[in-house]
Amino acid sequence: MKSNAKTRTRKMVICGLLLALSIVLKIVFEVYIPIGGLPTLRVNLTALPIYLSGIIAGPFFGLAVGALSDILCFLIKPSGPYFPGFTVASALSGLLPGLIFMYKDKIKISFKWFNLIIAALFALVMVASGVFGVSETGVTYDGKPVSTFFMVLMIVLLLGFAAFPFFYQKFSKTDDSSGYLVLFTVTVTQILCSIILNTWFLTVVYGQAASVLLPARIITNIFLIPFYSLVLTGILRLLSKKFPVV
Repeated sequence: MKSNAKTRTRKMVICGLLLALSIVLKIVFEVYIPIGGLPTLRVNLTALPIYLSGIIAGPFFGLAVGALSDILCFLIKPSGPYFPGFTVASALSGLLPGLIFMYKDKIKISFKWFNLIIAALFALVMVASGVFGVSETGVTYDGKPVSTFFMVLMIVLLLGFAAFPFFYQKFSKTDDSSGYLVLFTVTVTQILCSIILNTWFLTVVYGQAASVLLPARIITNIFLIPFYSLVLTGILRLLSKKFPVV
């Protein structure tokens, strides 16, 4: 009993620190990218401590940190009307990593090919959305001209995202599947919480068309998913001796 109580206390302390870090990263380092005149695309690092809380302490603690992070950030620095859907998405971003790592031995997926499939789906969604078009002046996004540099950069990012798992083991310096599991965890969580749920909630709150928001959020996550994965793998490798994941 004492051992369980000590473990639970240690997890609470760790999650308290991760919650505080998540709030600081949200308030200090968040960047808004307006789409259609609305601050609908937010880029920040607040998801990293939330992911860590779920991976290190388990799904319940991850859910609690995610939910409290969104609520406290809104109370400290509101950036628009409060909408409970965003709290749910933030809670899930802590719950899902905890569940995936809890049942990691039962997951049988070829992680090397996973991102290639996701990249193909991303490309299909962006094309099918109809928000990209071609005019006499070149490619347009939501009726506005897009520079050739932007299009080339987007294609390079998409190809890099698809190929990333093939080089990931070398980058992360891992000799087992743990690094790939982190990549899988981040990819699944970002797709569900950031790309699907938050896009849907933004359409409800701001009335912006999902076809306009979705491609931009996909493009952002093409960069964020590999970045989050590398950072999380590095942190977990440093913490593994003292704080083994669940």
